[in-house]
Amino acid sequence: MKRPYKLYLLTAILVFTIMTPMAWASSINKTGPKNKVYRIAYIEGGPFWAFPEIMKATKNALESMGWEDKISFLEKDHFSPGWNSQNRAKLNACAKKLMSRTDIDMLITAGTPATEAVLKVNNNKTPIVAIGVSDPLKSKFVSSKDDSGIDNFTARIVPGRFERMFEIFHDVVGFKKLGLIYTDTDNGRKYTNFTDAHIVAERKGFEIISYSKIKDQSQAEDCLTGLKWLVENGMDAFFIPATNCFDWSQNDVKLLINFLIENEIPTFAREGTKYVKSGALMGFSSIDWSARGKYVANKIVKICQGESPRALPMLDPGMPKITLNIYVAEKIGFDPPFDIIAASDEIFDDITLPEK
Repeated sequence: MKRPYKLYLLTAILVFTIMTPMAWASSINKTGPKNKVYRIAYIEGGPFWAFPEIMKATKNALESMGWEDKISFLEKDHFSPGWNSQNRAKLNACAKKLMSRTDIDMLITAGTPATEAVLKVNNNKTPIVAIGVSDPLKSKFVSSKDDSGIDNFTARIVPGRFERMFEIFHDVVGFKKLGLIYTDTDNGRKYTNFTDAHIVAERKGFEIISYSKIKDQSQAEDCLTGLKWLVENGMDAFFIPATNCFDWSQNDVKLLINFLIENEIPTFAREGTKYVKSGALMGFSSIDWSARGKYVANKIVKICQGESPRALPMLDPGMPKITLNIYVAEKIGFDPPFDIIAASDEIFDDITLPEK
């Protein structure tokens, strides 16, 4: 049985500034122009489990703000070409078509590839709200953490989040050889936070072992081959990336998790709670979808009320919280330090697989 415990004792590895990134939203009115229904289109490179979670939370937030009847998300305005390499041309074509339309009031781009495709053909008029983008700064979608540099574009930036993941993981586990799996492309390296891992590795003095032979559309079996190679080459910890073969909605991730547990490999899940519940050792407690939904909904409403997307705050410096699976810790022979247990926002004592 799952038993999450709310514990708020923070340790030295979790000393960050507490801020309220959405304080600016307090001025939002619950009403907009009378009889106006804003039509919002949506585009993603392909399905990924986090995208519908963000959209569901966003729609719930809009409803709670009294805007559910003022926003239209039509199925015919939802575009998802697919992750196969041959679909990249379709994604670019969809982006170009959307930017040429005059019947939509806003566009939501989900993920790095979709956002990249749209910005390449940006008409500089239709407001664009990016969600689920790994790192807008490293992707060069924005000019800085404080300014998108594009009048009709806004995104969400969590400063230093990914470096903190690797730092905390190493502080807790003390591994010597961290394994990474990724597709050998710019986006593939972003999904596994390749640059952040190497920055922290140099700082902390651990080695990184990489396997880059998977493709964008790789299946669990492809990543299993990579995991076996990493174990054979001395990996003693693994970072679970945001790749398709680790997407529970598309693949048998249990195959990969079981292999890692059987080989007593500590794991840190980039996508957090869902993966820790399902067999990862630890991750950032994620994701408070209601807070993420409010963040996106507030931007949508502000834009509908006439504000420029570029003028909206992008920083979301919320303090990270840890989620830990003590059942997995026992299975792999790892004794978590008391202070990390005390600092954990969520603790699970079994493995619960997600519903597809």
